[in-house]
Amino acid sequence: MRVLQIAFLVFVQPNGIVYISLVVMFVALMVPVVFVWGAGVTGLWVVKLQYIMGGIAVGLFEGTFLSVISALGKNTKTFVIMGAPLGFFVNNTILGTLQQWGMPVITYYIYNAACLPIAMWIFHVKHPKEVAKAKGKGCAVFVNSIRKCGEWVPAMLTWFIAKFIGNFVLEDGFPLLFNTFNTAKVPLLGGPDSTEHLVPFAYYAAWYWFPMMAAGDTISRRVPNCLELTKKDEETGEETANWTKIYGYLALAIAMCIGGEALDFLLIALITGLAAFISNFGNGLIYGLSAKFIDTSIAEEHRYAAYNLWCFIGDLGGYAGQGALSVALAEKACAGKHYSFVCHLDDN
Repeated sequence: MRVLQIAFLVFVQPNGIVYISLVVMFVALMVPVVFVWGAGVTGLWVVKLQYIMGGIAVGLFEGTFLSVISALGKNTKTFVIMGAPLGFFVNNTILGTLQQWGMPVITYYIYNAACLPIAMWIFHVKHPKEVAKAKGKGCAVFVNSIRKCGEWVPAMLTWFIAKFIGNFVLEDGFPLLFNTFNTAKVPLLGGPDSTEHLVPFAYYAAWYWFPMMAAGDTISRRVPNCLELTKKDEETGEETANWTKIYGYLALAIAMCIGGEALDFLLIALITGLAAFISNFGNGLIYGLSAKFIDTSIAEEHRYAAYNLWCFIGDLGGYAGQGALSVALAEKACAGKHYSFVCHLDDN
């Protein structure tokens, strides 16, 4: 949907795409409320319908939204992009805890659906005016940028690679967590063979792993505000990309992604939370650096296409992070190491 949106939104400007995505997500959230809890439907088609609509909404929203708000300035933009991991924290830690205390599952859907009209109102009131060169229907803006791809695609190649790696690590963290700590209890202290200091997995995830993940992803998105990605040409005085610094920052971010995820293989509960922080700090740093680069070094008329293709490459990384390779990595982490509460093998 990142790219296919241009095929059927030929009559809609980028701002309109944001509104449509929010409406589609609202409908997606209401699908289980109406069909499962309301009508008692238990068919798997309801899940498929919800995921299809949710995927469409996310595909339409992220890249378009980032391009539309690029004119807000780096401080505002930074706080906006911190919203995603914070929302993740609310759902997995706050609501996750309340669920353990008896909150009905339907509350997740009602709460998130209720947030969307508020989000739509905020966007309507606060979104910046369209840039003259980027103004037009979604299809026209995208096609114009593709025709002039030589002006911006070469500069984005490095960021595409980094986005793929960041999203792979982000998504692969979940299969690793659930396939290694695969019992109802987690040995919080000690090694993987420990049978003491046990805590329920639900509380371990909600109170430790997810907060560490959200903290890493949130804090790191603010860091690029303190980093310079450009240099001034001594002859012309123009600001140009400082690729030496960019490669250095991205190398650090990728190293954190890979190094953080590697710590999961130690199968130690406390270290796994630290691994989530480090790997997602790297992912968030890639996200923040990419957004800053696009907003400062890519022409305004091409940001819509740049953001959407960048997100699309990230989707490919996320898909790989939950595909066959992620299963193989989870199996590798537990290979020959099976304990009572970690990498547990069923007696059956």
